[in-house]
Amino acid sequence: MENSLSFDKTLMDSLETKITVSKWDETLNAYDQNRYKDALLTLLDYIDVNIRKKYGNADETYFKVPHGSIVVEIEITDDKLKIVAPFLKIGAANKIPVFRRIAEINFSPLNLAQIKYENDELNFFFETPLHLCEPYKIYYVLEEICHKADNYDDEFIDAFKVEGLHEPKITQFSADVKNTIWEKLNAYLDEAFSYIEYFDQKRIGYFNWDIISITLKRIEYYMSPQGKLRTDIEKEVAQMGDSYVHINDRIHNGKQFLQRLKGMEKEELLKDFYISESFIPIKGRCDLNRVKQNFERPFNTSSGEIQKGDYIGATLSLLLGFYDMFYYDMVPADVSDKATAALSTAAGKSWKDAASILHNGMDAIINEKPSPYKIVSTEKKGFFSSLFK
Repeated sequence: MENSLSFDKTLMDSLETKITVSKWDETLNAYDQNRYKDALLTLLDYIDVNIRKKYGNADETYFKVPHGSIVVEIEITDDKLKIVAPFLKIGAANKIPVFRRIAEINFSPLNLAQIKYENDELNFFFETPLHLCEPYKIYYVLEEICHKADNYDDEFIDAFKVEGLHEPKITQFSADVKNTIWEKLNAYLDEAFSYIEYFDQKRIGYFNWDIISITLKRIEYYMSPQGKLRTDIEKEVAQMGDSYVHINDRIHNGKQFLQRLKGMEKEELLKDFYISESFIPIKGRCDLNRVKQNFERPFNTSSGEIQKGDYIGATLSLLLGFYDMFYYDMVPADVSDKATAALSTAAGKSWKDAASILHNGMDAIINEKPSPYKIVSTEKKGFFSSLFK
């Protein structure tokens, strides 16, 4: 445990956003000019320029767009906008606990959308006059419906044995890639447990917060779990960052979560690994200026740690900075290339060397300098085609 963590480049095809930034001003201008339908259509172009052609009807008044395990239906009339996401079908059993949970969700975290019950079906629902379809608000509604419906359906199906109203549109990984995911995930967990044991023995167990946080985020970066596993990881990441909970309790809970992952059967674990279509991105759009702002804290923190000779602390601060970027944001290709070059070069190096490599790599991004390390381009077409059955 005298060396830094390993690194593997993501299996995913692209970490870049599909959002077309130039379309945002167009949708705002259309709304300000009272061209409300044009504003909505341009908003869809902002999200993904292929949506209207791929998922809309001929007169562009109805769209049926998949997002993860749900489908979002958008209907535009002469005077109204209606958005519906069919959610769950419930029977006579468990109705009371289901309704109680729905009431909680409708109160919080839902703000503009609501879950409605009709004919033993639950649907996410939002309706408003066209003149109130301000682009910021409608994007937020779509984001709220997509993310909450896609997350909560797994919770309800697992807890209350209800049925989904939509068959998810997914593409399965090949058996070989699923085996790779299984092996890598277990390798990451074993590596984390080894560091945790080492830091506990050295009485520097506070570093285990970093190890657990990095492990959760590198799992997401490398293999991008879906379904309930993604939801569980998101909850655990939030738990690890909850400053109202004592850090020792967060570390304890994080260890238990990793142990639970380690104890899962292969078939159960791998059911949450597949490729699904996404309407509203789970991650934020990230340009270089935002990257620089987000890197300010880990870069400055690690600079101080390097000066004090705390190379373990510096390495972990920098690793967490890089994995935070990949976890929370869709990353521009040039930034991703520089980051992965630094991460791959630092992997397995001594703490001192790793801290220096990662610090130099982050500096190259912040100050827009060429990468000091070799950038290896992946032939995505040939590689990615092997991922599927």
